[in-house]
Amino acid sequence: MSLFGRRKPGFSKEVELRPEDISDEFSDRNDPAIQRDDNPKQEKAEYAARAQAVMDGMAVGATASAPEAAQQDDHEGKTVDLFDYMDSLPDVEDPFPPSEPEPEPEPQPERKPGELLADYIRSRSAVAQLTPRKALEEEEPQLEEMLAEIHSLESCADIRSVQGSKDEYFYSEEIMANNYAMIVMLVLEKNLARTVAHMVRFNCKTYPSPTPLYHFMRSPYNYTKTQLEQALRVLKADKDTQDIKTVESFNGVLYMYSTDIMSERYAKALADGNETEEGDS
Repeated sequence: MSLFGRRKPGFSKEVELRPEDISDEFSDRNDPAIQRDDNPKQEKAEYAARAQAVMDGMAVGATASAPEAAQQDDHEGKTVDLFDYMDSLPDVEDPFPPSEPEPEPEPQPERKPGELLADYIRSRSAVAQLTPRKALEEEEPQLEEMLAEIHSLESCADIRSVQGSKDEYFYSEEIMANNYAMIVMLVLEKNLARTVAHMVRFNCKTYPSPTPLYHFMRSPYNYTKTQLEQALRVLKADKDTQDIKTVESFNGVLYMYSTDIMSERYAKALADGNETEEGDS
């Protein structure tokens, strides 16, 4: 009687073993109950062919397709001609038709020298730099013609210039504000007294507001306290800047204003209000 009870018919092959048939090493390889084919690769190929036939809807044993026939010839050691094999394949519609070629880009018109110069000025404006006329004259012999072309082109309408005491500076007003361009020009020319006077008048007229002395210690000026004290002495001595005066706020912060634009009383009131807001923030 078997260990696990009576075997059902067809469950496994009954094999009667004799003591002399038992190998010293027991494994599936030595188990006579497991029937193996002499050629495992051929057996695997046959199983794959049968599975493919089932998936293709062919009855097992039907005539093999071209790929199966080629595979069978390969197993039998026959030489398969590549062109014969490709001719035997069925015609199948390509599910991925070739895409239409992309249209060639239209040729761009050649850019004028003035447009190229405008692009150069814009690139410098993008990094907060002005373009001095003198530097352009050293590089471009035809500068006047290029500038005239810039003024005539609508595509270059953003190119502007600010005039300093030493040079003319170009920039793009679409990238750099006009006021900032003026400030950069003054800093480039390193005329500290004129810079202070110009910005004090500008702030009094535009906002209106007096300008604290510490304003010029910040970017883009970055002046030191010693430099500003020297500038104030120059402003007092210059007849063209006699309108620039100073006033202290209630907490002792020094402000500057222009008497041509606002009174001392008004300037002090604005300075006190500004310092109150600074203290509350």
